[in-house]
Amino acid sequence: MGRPDYRLVPVTEQDLRPEQRPVWDGLAGGKRGAKSIRSEGFLVGPFDVLVRSPEVAQAAGRLGEVLRFETELTQRERELAILVVVAHWQSTAAWPPHEAYAIEAGISADAVADIAAGREPRFDSDGDQVIYQLVFELVKQGRVSDERYAAALAQLGERRLVELVALSGYYCFTSVLLDAFRVPVPEGKTVPWGQEEGDTRG
Repeated sequence: MGRPDYRLVPVTEQDLRPEQRPVWDGLAGGKRGAKSIRSEGFLVGPFDVLVRSPEVAQAAGRLGEVLRFETELTQRERELAILVVVAHWQSTAAWPPHEAYAIEAGISADAVADIAAGREPRFDSDGDQVIYQLVFELVKQGRVSDERYAAALAQLGERRLVELVALSGYYCFTSVLLDAFRVPVPEGKTVPWGQEEGDTRG
């Protein structure tokens, strides 16, 4: 398999145009903090792509910040949902950081490996199973059955269910951006889909 190159030239801090500066400062000074900047010197995740459209970048940055840091979902619930979405899209640049966050949040390494491989994990918690099944069905089929919806609603309530579905949609958005532009895997990281660092699907 080849190793496709990033389709854009990374924008480092010294390359910023005046209208892009608020994007950089907003991310670096926000709740993501230093994690907003990759070790290679450009913005993490989809934001090196989005900085080329500052208004979209700022809107996406704020939405992502709310969904990751300001909802009533727990870190474990968020990271489980994110992993399911990222594994569905096999979004290479998104997997390494969220794999680490998920394990940090208490999701077992075995469950993470199963999600990466497209297998349904065996969870110790029925709550994890409900979230996994709802998000998996949503991204796989583009809809949610009455059974999955009822189980998730009973567990989460309306507000947290809205937040879970919104979070899942946001990571679909970021995943397709990362893959369309072939954003590379962070230096020193690997993905579980049999590809070399920097590869994307196909």
